[in-house]
Amino acid sequence: MMRGAGGRSLFPTAERAGLAMLGGNDISIDLDGLRVRGHYWPIAGNDAGDDAAGLVVVCPGFTEFCEKHSGTCYAFHERGYDVLVIDWPGQGCSGHLGVHPLAVHIDNFDIYLQAMERMIDAAGQRGRDIILFGHSMGGHLALRIADDMRKKELGQSQSEASVKGVILSAPMMLPPVAPAIGVRLVASLLNQLGWSKLFPPYHEIKSLTQSRRFEENNTLTSWQPGYEAQFLWLDNAPEMRRNGPTVGWISAAYASCANHTMSRSWMRQLEVPVLALLAGDERVVDKAASARMLPLLPKGEIHEIGLARHEVLQETPEIVAEAWAHIDQFLGRI
Repeated sequence: MMRGAGGRSLFPTAERAGLAMLGGNDISIDLDGLRVRGHYWPIAGNDAGDDAAGLVVVCPGFTEFCEKHSGTCYAFHERGYDVLVIDWPGQGCSGHLGVHPLAVHIDNFDIYLQAMERMIDAAGQRGRDIILFGHSMGGHLALRIADDMRKKELGQSQSEASVKGVILSAPMMLPPVAPAIGVRLVASLLNQLGWSKLFPPYHEIKSLTQSRRFEENNTLTSWQPGYEAQFLWLDNAPEMRRNGPTVGWISAAYASCANHTMSRSWMRQLEVPVLALLAGDERVVDKAASARMLPLLPKGEIHEIGLARHEVLQETPEIVAEAWAHIDQFLGRI
């Protein structure tokens, strides 16, 4: 469990609420002048990975931070896996790249891949076989990371890791606003007008009080404790909060999806076992794109969980148990 000076909890509000706490230690890397934070949680006394079932690398979603996935990290850790998780550049404790401190900005999704590669190095895990877990935007990035590592492995670099499998939770194959070509054209025009690091003109900045209020018809989860949990971390670390994308992030996201997860040829060449857990009541990412593209994966396994919303692993205990049953079966096979 992470502690600050004097052994005090860094997240007493979340801890009092009974949320799982991260073990292990933070890691910090320098990415072209930007401090990027990660967190490595090995099995006790296991620095080399010899006693672990494997290494799970967790790829958070848009606006997320390491602690938001503490429950998922804890579940993998309890199953005997070392865990590595990251605050993507511009999210969590990894700096502000937009003009507004609540804006998520990135110039190119390749930067996310570079950050993860260096984070794996900093954790001393280069060359180790890994399992990738990605939620939402992190699902998109997990597929890209798997492809990047597979190509390096095929290049016969003995120092490169091998991806044994990818687990996706409500992955972003395409952002939800359509038509994609129209969004890209408008974003490109706004970028030319100097809006790259700004919120788009229509963006509404909600207060934390507004955002954390549970509404029955919210898009994230039908389970109120699961919805409210993500905000408890911010009571003690409000600097980790993000509220929405910049115009530049929108451009980068649609470009990355067009070239990868919305490319039939790219999806068909991804020779790695993939488990995709989809939300039946999906309203955050493009559900139709997921249904169209995920079946193209040569070694893909898809399960739609009918009553789940986007935050599959923050849903009711019954839905979460169903999701973990699929994950456990997948881990057993790979």
